[in-house]
Amino acid sequence: MTDSHGYDRFASFYDVSTLGDLFYRQARQQAVEELRLSSGSVVADVFCGTGVDFDRLHWQIGNRGRILAIDGSPEMLKQAGSRRERLGIDDDCLDFREADLAAPGGIDEIVDYIDDQQPRHILFSLGLTCLDNWRDLTSAVFDAVQPGTRLAIMDVYSERLTLGARLINWIGAADCRRPVWKALQERCESFEWSAFRPFKVLDVSVFVASGTKPTA
Repeated sequence: MTDSHGYDRFASFYDVSTLGDLFYRQARQQAVEELRLSSGSVVADVFCGTGVDFDRLHWQIGNRGRILAIDGSPEMLKQAGSRRERLGIDDDCLDFREADLAAPGGIDEIVDYIDDQQPRHILFSLGLTCLDNWRDLTSAVFDAVQPGTRLAIMDVYSERLTLGARLINWIGAADCRRPVWKALQERCESFEWSAFRPFKVLDVSVFVASGTKPTA
């Protein structure tokens, strides 16, 4: 199980190390589109990291909407705060919350937070494959949100532990063989799953999974 604070050590150069998020851009855009946001929406950005998705999310929800930015690394959240300032997003539109999602107590914190804020859109971005307890987290969040809530996951996946998969796992302290979309597939309406291949040479996919919590 990954220690969330392990990401503190490279938070300051994370964006440079991912080449400005080059390999994930298309998948991120689709994940945000599948959230079906509109002006005034409240969206939870789980594993927000340095805030890579802030501009996409804010463009769709506007100044009447809110982003609940959740991460386990205080240094990543610090970088996300700097990104908010650069983008000129109002303080009222962004709420930062630190919680160690690798620990049961951290999941409880976020469940209470989501239960209180009631976002109708949930984005899990490049974090679930880092957690042994990915099913516990996704199931707990699913239980906490209202019926009709849209949920989307953007992450990496490989069926086999290829050399490329081993490299991705080492870089992200992850296990990209984890089928972290399963809780959504089993419990959502209108479930969709699609894959992108920016890492063809590594034989690793980036996938987007989405669905809606049933209303009945």
